[in-house]
Amino acid sequence: MAKGKPGADSSVIVTSQIMGKGIIDLAKTLFGEIPVFWGRYFTSTSTGGTVEYRHLKENKALRDNNIRVLPVARQTAHVNGTMASGSADAESNSDDLITTFGVDYLVSLSSEFYMFLDVEGSPSLSQSYYAGWAQTLVAHSAGTSAGKLKILPCVYATQSDNATWSAVSAAMAAGVPCKGAWIARWPTSGCQPLPDWSDQMVTPSAGISCPILIWQYADDCHGGGGFDCSETNPSINLQDFLNHLILPPDMTGVTT
Repeated sequence: MAKGKPGADSSVIVTSQIMGKGIIDLAKTLFGEIPVFWGRYFTSTSTGGTVEYRHLKENKALRDNNIRVLPVARQTAHVNGTMASGSADAESNSDDLITTFGVDYLVSLSSEFYMFLDVEGSPSLSQSYYAGWAQTLVAHSAGTSAGKLKILPCVYATQSDNATWSAVSAAMAAGVPCKGAWIARWPTSGCQPLPDWSDQMVTPSAGISCPILIWQYADDCHGGGGFDCSETNPSINLQDFLNHLILPPDMTGVTT
């Protein structure tokens, strides 16, 4: 059976330690190789705390390990809301990502980047919210960068959240883009090695219209201060996927 490449995500900064060991090193030990991406949160430029990506603390560690940032839009309590609410959140998410890395640096990497909307199932995603979020994410990122780049909408949700995947499919049928899905389904929790990829395990029973890019197959490796475990779909073009994520800039000479 085929396996993809490992990835991780966390609600703590990537330089965090558990019992004297950094969580990036713990991920390397678990997977037997360096994760190709690390999911971190982008809510708004004014959001505080370490759940949010902190580039001055995290850029160097990720770049030194050749790990790309996978941006996650985090406003989970809003996702069953209106089109206007989705649009407003998309502007904040887009501004946060672009401000964090800068237009010039992002354009030096690519012209298109993925952002995954975080849907945790309570509430599930509404079609109207997704339509407002996805369309504004693309338009606002293009507008604020003078057309130099676009942030493309993707969705993270559990495999069993049929309401969310049905909302995404209905929105896509109406012309709203979704560039990829990140499916959470945890046969077991904790620190688990990379499994064989399983379309049957990952595909939502409600069906799905956007391509499945990632399977989050285990959560809470080393507890809430650790990381979740993911695997890229071995059927996708891995380099194309990675080209839509962000390798942080060289921080040589930058003081934190």
